[in-house]
Amino acid sequence: MIRISVVLPTLDRPEAIYNLLRHLEHQTVPPFEIIVVDQSTEPDLRLAAYAADHPRVRLCRISVKGLPNARNVGVRESRGEAVLFLDDDSIPDADLVRFHAEAYADAEVAGVGGQVRGGYDRGGGAIGTFRESDGRVVRNFGASTRCAVDHLPGGNMSFRREVFDRVGGFDPSYGGSAIGEETDFCLRARRAGFRFLFEPRASLEHLHLPTGGCRAPNFEDWLYWHSHNTVLFALRHARRALLPLFFLKRTLRLGLFAIEHGSPALIAVGLRGFTRGIATYRAAR
Repeated sequence: MIRISVVLPTLDRPEAIYNLLRHLEHQTVPPFEIIVVDQSTEPDLRLAAYAADHPRVRLCRISVKGLPNARNVGVRESRGEAVLFLDDDSIPDADLVRFHAEAYADAEVAGVGGQVRGGYDRGGGAIGTFRESDGRVVRNFGASTRCAVDHLPGGNMSFRREVFDRVGGFDPSYGGSAIGEETDFCLRARRAGFRFLFEPRASLEHLHLPTGGCRAPNFEDWLYWHSHNTVLFALRHARRALLPLFFLKRTLRLGLFAIEHGSPALIAVGLRGFTRGIATYRAAR
């Protein structure tokens, strides 16, 4: 069976990451190793003691905050043939690692996404699709149907190491809440010819903690980076002919945000994010 390294990026969530590590002790197929990439402001003594007492666990303290960078550090530090990413505020089912590993028995599968209970759009319809015509991303990762997909859920996804060797890492340009960074990576990998599978039996519960992790300190910060990241993603992956419609819809949404929050200044915040996203895209070309 393929050896899976589990990478756990964490930021200012000491209770959550400790809880996750304790749950990972009960996997029916234990991971080859666990890499905790800690970006927290202060080191946590209990977390350090846990890593020291468990040879399978390695703790990496880094000073640069940001989910894409933490993922990349985890990939560089890992040694397994596949790398599995889990959100720090999640509770994995006991067979999660097993079902990720078993999916790689098919040599054509280069990445696996598992079911995420709580928070993702649910119901019937498509799962993990991307529509290039207008840049629409469909998640629906709470579904229960095993199928091929275009992209994977960031809090429960794994990749063969060859994917990173060929495509590179996650893009740190996706700042703030990092929305879009995992989908951007997946679409780059798909264009390189890699195939992904959604395996709902590799399931976990996402707790959606209100603080820490990628949570923005305030709505203005969230809106700025959401605007930046969605524009950057659209410029890279959506069909050019429909970009004017995309910008129109996003601008109208800024107006709705301003009305909902009673703050016309939010329009300017979002537009600054748009402008910065365009600049980020141009600088990388």
